[in-house]
Amino acid sequence: RIEIMRETDAVRAALRSPGGPAGTRRRDSNAIVTSPAPGGTAADVSDQERLAQDLALFLSNPTLRSALADGSLDLASYSSTVEAELATLESECIGIYRANAGNLSHLRTEMDECDAVLASLQELLLGFQADLAGLSGDIKSLQDQSRTLSVQLKNRRDAELGLRGFLERIVVPPQLADTICTGGVDDRFVDCVRELEEKYSYVHLGKSTDPAELELMERTSSGIPPATTVAGKEMQAHILKLRLTAVVRIREYFLAKIAELARPRTNVRMIQVNQLLRYGDLNDFLLTAAPDVYQEVRDVYIESMGKTLHALFRTYAAQLSRLDSRIANRNDLIAIDDATLRDAFSTKVNMAKRADAFCLADRVNVLEMATAADRQPILAHVALAEGERYPYEIIFRSICTHLMDAATNEYVFVRQFFKENGADAFTAILSRSLSLVLEQTENYLFNCHDAIGILLMIKLTHANRRIMQSRNVDVMDGFFDRVASLLWPRLKMIMDAQLRSVSGANSKKLGGVELHAHYVSRRYAEFTASILLILNKGKKTAAIERTASAASASHQQKQRSNSDTDTSSIHSAGPSHRGSAGDMLVTDLENLLEETVLLLERLAEVHSTNKKKSIFLINNYDQILCIFQERRVAGKEVNRFAELLMQQRELFVEEELLQGFSKMIAFVQQTEMQFARSAAGQEKKVDVNQAVVEGLVREFATSWKQHIELINRNVLSYFSNFRNGMEILKQVLTQLLLYYTRFQDIIRKVYRGKPPAFSKDLVSTTVILAEIKKYALSI
Repeated sequence: RIEIMRETDAVRAALRSPGGPAGTRRRDSNAIVTSPAPGGTAADVSDQERLAQDLALFLSNPTLRSALADGSLDLASYSSTVEAELATLESECIGIYRANAGNLSHLRTEMDECDAVLASLQELLLGFQADLAGLSGDIKSLQDQSRTLSVQLKNRRDAELGLRGFLERIVVPPQLADTICTGGVDDRFVDCVRELEEKYSYVHLGKSTDPAELELMERTSSGIPPATTVAGKEMQAHILKLRLTAVVRIREYFLAKIAELARPRTNVRMIQVNQLLRYGDLNDFLLTAAPDVYQEVRDVYIESMGKTLHALFRTYAAQLSRLDSRIANRNDLIAIDDATLRDAFSTKVNMAKRADAFCLADRVNVLEMATAADRQPILAHVALAEGERYPYEIIFRSICTHLMDAATNEYVFVRQFFKENGADAFTAILSRSLSLVLEQTENYLFNCHDAIGILLMIKLTHANRRIMQSRNVDVMDGFFDRVASLLWPRLKMIMDAQLRSVSGANSKKLGGVELHAHYVSRRYAEFTASILLILNKGKKTAAIERTASAASASHQQKQRSNSDTDTSSIHSAGPSHRGSAGDMLVTDLENLLEETVLLLERLAEVHSTNKKKSIFLINNYDQILCIFQERRVAGKEVNRFAELLMQQRELFVEEELLQGFSKMIAFVQQTEMQFARSAAGQEKKVDVNQAVVEGLVREFATSWKQHIELINRNVLSYFSNFRNGMEILKQVLTQLLLYYTRFQDIIRKVYRGKPPAFSKDLVSTTVILAEIKKYALSI
């Protein structure tokens, strides 16, 4: 309805202004636009605007706009229609208004009441507005105060941050003081001591040029030296007092733990690791805070540990000395007076103990035990309870093993606990123990005649040196040099005694000589084989570390370069004699070989015939070679006796053949010499007595088998070594066959083309060879 009313008003307005003075009208197919006439009033302008709005509303109806566009719309009739509708609507509105008159009156009353309420609210809000205007001033004042407090808080926080580092470094917390004064020595105590030392260093900082200290002061005290501040000066006395308290407590702790080391059956290593090294920082603190207390702790440890180790090794060595089997004595020489070898109730020579001092047997295993990863020393109390006995080199190895383990443990401990003062402490701790071992070794060597044992101890010393060098503990080299300087001279004395016994021996002193091997040759062979086996142990050649001289020289140079740190009796030993002494020992073996050969030749002179002399020498040389082969010894000694044996075998072969075939051998040798002179032009013709030749042929044909049988029996009876006898028998028969072949050659040369009548009596070499093979097969 409202739209219809608006359209009606628009139509009326359009009808009232068809183009009069109020404005002009322009019509097109899309819209009707009116423009105000020039010079119109404001009311006219307002009416025109309203008219334009009404026209726009009218044209918004698609039906009217289309009808108006095509000219089918009659505005007059449409206006009357609209007016009639408006009248109807107006009457209807009046009816509706009348019907709702009471409601409208009530609505007006309510609206008045609302206006009154709104008026009171307006007054209230105006009061609030006035109050808020007053509060805004207070809020502004509070904002200013808040900004001021914020600045003050920031400044105080900055000041707190600046002072916190300074206060934390000079103020001693109660927990720290309580721990140092009354707490137990543990990790917490160590941390507190470390923190206290930092505070002590800080409060004593003065003017410095160190960049690190300058940076610390700039960061914590704005560049002001803490020692010049009032707080710093005040805390210096308190921190110093607490520092002295810490020194006293640390001293008491260390002295108590060091005292525990001297108690019997104490696990020294556990105390060192868990109760001393664990708190090594406390010892460093003593070195800085109280050097005299540090020196006292160090001296007490050196004294206590030195006594403990000395008592331990003295007791251990005394127990092991009861286990010594004493293998050799002064009578254990290669050539000894026969009277010393006879039993008191018998005239026979007692050889029951002949091999102990000269035979190596399984004693060489001690060298493998020394380098084994799981090497264990002798448990003295167990060995004593079981009644065990050991050669002294095993006892020596056990003592050295304990000593090296103790030295390694102490060296590592003192280097970690006493730092740069560890080397001097190690020297002082081990000096008495090392001197004790040297003294005991020297006392043993005074009455030692066991060359094999001493040489094994020398090899053990070299092996021990290498073990300690592999552990990077080279401070024991001086001790090993002193041990070697004790062992080598004693070994030289024993070797000289052996040489004197051999060079001064004769058949009278040795109690007679038989054809079989003499005990001197066995002793010599066992002794030489043992020495060579020890020297060659772990080597491809038979020389004894001849290159050790250069190593010794370099070691001495190293000792001289480190003399500023390694100064003690332990390192004051003379130069090593491994190279020169080893060469000396090899020379002694060579001399002993020559003297033994001369002795055997002197003993062979007791026999009346050259044949017996050869038999005696063959048996002795063969026995020496057999022992060398059994011990798997190689070298010039073996070659020398092999040559001597071959020479004596050749002599024996000739002597044995001369016993049954002397005439034939003499004839062959003389005739061959004549043929040689004839060939050289010294003689015109070789003259041979046919009767002599015939006699030799017939004699050989009738007795050669009997003589071969006799040779076989003689060889089996002369030589105790069956293999050696068979070799000699083979050589004798072969030489016999060779002589007889030469004899036949002479006959053929003399009687060329005219064989004599006795040729039928010649024994064929095939027959002789068959007989020789018969003996070989029987063997």
